[in-house]
Amino acid sequence: MSKIAAVMIGLSVIAIGLGVPAACIYAAIFYGFNNVIAAIISISAMLVSCIIGAVGVIIGPLGHVFDEPSSAERERLRAMRAHQRAMLEELDDIISVLGEVKDALKVAEE
Repeated sequence: MSKIAAVMIGLSVIAIGLGVPAACIYAAIFYGFNNVIAAIISISAMLVSCIIGAVGVIIGPLGHVFDEPSSAERERLRAMRAHQRAMLEELDDIISVLGEVKDALKVAEE
């Protein structure tokens, strides 16, 4: 997620979570808006704000999709694979030499 999207999610969470309840309290005090309805709207706005924030965090940093590896990373990965193949070939050679040593020791025992 880009930084602009993260800022927009943060601003919408703040605006809904703080702005709507503040507007409800203001309307209830100065314009005689029903207190029960103002409380219901305020609580609903705070819950919606929490849901938007949670979804924004989950989709944003936790749901990060990794891009294709760069050419330098691909080259480094190729080098690591080649190194692993070479090590496996050396281990195969070592296994064959150890098998020959084992056979020679068996012959020497008899």
